[in-house]
Amino acid sequence: MIKVEVESSDFENLGDFLETASYIQLAAEPLLTTIQQVQIKNEKIYVQDKLDRVICYDMQGNVLYKIDAKGNGPGEYTDVNTFVVNEISRELVVFDNFRQSLLYYNADNGAYIRTQKLGKPDPTAMASLRGVYYYDNRYHNNYPNDADLHYSLLISKDGTHMQQRYFPHGEAESSYHFTPGGPFSYNDSVLYYCRTFDNVVYELSPERVNALYKIDLPSPLPFSKIKDKANEWDLIKSEYSIGLEKIYRCGSLLYFQFSKDGFLQLGLYDLARKKQIYCGRRLADKAGRAVPVFRLIDGVYKDGFWGVITPETVDYALSEEPGKDYPDIFRNYNPDTDNPIIAFYNVIGGLH
Repeated sequence: MIKVEVESSDFENLGDFLETASYIQLAAEPLLTTIQQVQIKNEKIYVQDKLDRVICYDMQGNVLYKIDAKGNGPGEYTDVNTFVVNEISRELVVFDNFRQSLLYYNADNGAYIRTQKLGKPDPTAMASLRGVYYYDNRYHNNYPNDADLHYSLLISKDGTHMQQRYFPHGEAESSYHFTPGGPFSYNDSVLYYCRTFDNVVYELSPERVNALYKIDLPSPLPFSKIKDKANEWDLIKSEYSIGLEKIYRCGSLLYFQFSKDGFLQLGLYDLARKKQIYCGRRLADKAGRAVPVFRLIDGVYKDGFWGVITPETVDYALSEEPGKDYPDIFRNYNPDTDNPIIAFYNVIGGLH
């Protein structure tokens, strides 16, 4: 059991636990809109933005290709609801919810390969690891009589046929169309899963689902609120903790996020000492030497954390402390014309 308490103060000692190892400046063209999802696999960075594009970069931030294929023709889609990279088959798979289809592209060069119909399930999120596909299947409204699909987690070897099923649907949760957090968290070669409104973190593999952590959040959302289909915005602003997501581990340092009191709460926990380091609204390095600019952790790559630093984050940092001795990548940054930066962090001290 990991017990968490929200603190009222900001945490300014992040530099005692993390140090920035390197940065990747994503090429300025094409200019990205709001980022929806980022994956780092096979020495490539895949970014989905709000314009339903997937742009692939190398590890120096150069554009290798982009998939921008909204339309009605072969290899085109209505929307990119989500995407995954199958690192075994080296395919990038886009899920188009409107057409209930999976579109397959070459993950190395972006070439269109094929389209497969996915009539069932109707996933809210998907992931892929070691060639296997995982679907978060919150609802079964579109197939009420197909009891084999009334499960929250479905696993498929080929993307369309479900071989394994976990967590039978509760009717109250399945009929409540509110998804406050992302269920899948990529930890490099390990995949974590946490169901909506739950606090147990599972490690997924093709063979089994293994419960790893139970995170005891303060004032967890009562089931009665789910059953009564409470107003979503009221819940986000409430004192209840919801939406446990982005759960990443390096060494004995565990990072996670959830919402409470209308704010995103960030948690750091020392698994070795079974002790909370911090849980609250803001992580920062006051000294600014180890971590000059920080936003969020978005994944694990080669035994280190990484996170996207948005133009808004850089702009805020530069305006707050304009005289600070920032690295050149920030001092030469133009928030209006430059794309986000990917920062990579090493865990330091006794936590690694």
